[in-house]
Amino acid sequence: MASASYTDAIMLFGDSLTQAFSDGSLAQRMAEYYSRRYDIVNRGFGGYNSDWAIPVFEQVFATKEAREKGLAQNVKLITIWLGANDAVLPGSPQCVPLDRYKANIAQLVDLVQSPSSPHHSPDTKVILINAPPIIEEAWIEARIEKWESFGEEGPKPDQNRDFGITKQYAEACLEVAKDKGVEAVDLWTAIVTAAGGESPKELAPYFYDGLHLTSEGYAVLFNALSSLIVSKYPELNPEKMNMRMPHWADVDLEKPRIAFDSVQRKRLAGEL
Repeated sequence: MASASYTDAIMLFGDSLTQAFSDGSLAQRMAEYYSRRYDIVNRGFGGYNSDWAIPVFEQVFATKEAREKGLAQNVKLITIWLGANDAVLPGSPQCVPLDRYKANIAQLVDLVQSPSSPHHSPDTKVILINAPPIIEEAWIEARIEKWESFGEEGPKPDQNRDFGITKQYAEACLEVAKDKGVEAVDLWTAIVTAAGGESPKELAPYFYDGLHLTSEGYAVLFNALSSLIVSKYPELNPEKMNMRMPHWADVDLEKPRIAFDSVQRKRLAGEL
């Protein structure tokens, strides 16, 4: 079995859909999946679009120089999940035109993969995740309910999202993945398939406000993502990896330190 170093990690990068650390969220499921093997680094930023993601990425993803000096974690895999906010209707502050969105996602991939990038990390696998469907009626109801609960003044919020436009961004994400030669999770299709259709009633169990996923929605994503990892990157399959410290049953009760000293020796020798 392969072993993981304590400098190894998986980074989840994106907006509020990534940021969520609620029960059943992607971050929670990945942390449990890779327990005692890889650290899961959650770098989700609620409300962000791909324009804002680029300067943030340049701060949260370590440079090659920092890694070589042992000052940063070695990210074995990164998921990039953006587009839900880019796809808001024109006039909304988060809106990013479709062509620029595609260019931004391509740039994020290049920041990891291009040898000329200061963040170049050839050992990092990149997986894109596209935007899920939007339930327009539920989203506007949630916006108005939030507006009323805060007692805000001024006109009620209007609809700022469109099902068809969001689908265009979801498809564009897959196009970028194909162009850049990286893997992608087609979350849009996965949820529609699980729901049995695209109607609000069919999609409802997967969203708690028409935009953000329920635990059931995240289960669809996690199943698709973990299956992709096992299929395309078997070396990152946690079931095929040793835990960072020995299983308790493998510890000699009379001389317990031997098991841990062995791990330390291997780590110092660069074997872990």
